[in-house]
Amino acid sequence: MNESLGFYEKHIQSHFTSQHCGIDLKNFGKVTDEIYFPIDSIGEYHYSFAVKERAKSIIDFVAKMDNKPLWYRINVIDQAINEYIGIGWLNLESDWMQFILDYLNNDRAEQNGDTVCILFDENFEWAICFTLSQDYDKLIIEKYQK
Repeated sequence: MNESLGFYEKHIQSHFTSQHCGIDLKNFGKVTDEIYFPIDSIGEYHYSFAVKERAKSIIDFVAKMDNKPLWYRINVIDQAINEYIGIGWLNLESDWMQFILDYLNNDRAEQNGDTVCILFDENFEWAICFTLSQDYDKLIIEKYQK
């Protein structure tokens, strides 16, 4: 946490946003884990439990980190424009996975766009992308590593 959030925000926007439409993590590294869930019941308790169970390897990976990761949120409106929501440090002392699921569910992109929350290592060694795709009715979780 040596840099300000503004530094990380500019770095992410200049390296990973593609023409202000979505996030492009292909140059970040390879996908080492990928999980899909239907979103018909994302707000329900059993859904959150199912996501946490299937994403256990990702949860364990983040829990082992020495530093707090960054979270970065955008909504991709009408699959055409990024609406920047915010950036912050993820509180690993709390139920951070529930925080992300609630955030995705309660602040969905307009016009059936994608709601995206990405966790970044402060040194950009790894990223975990959570995409709530309303067009495809699924939650996609991808882990990228260099």
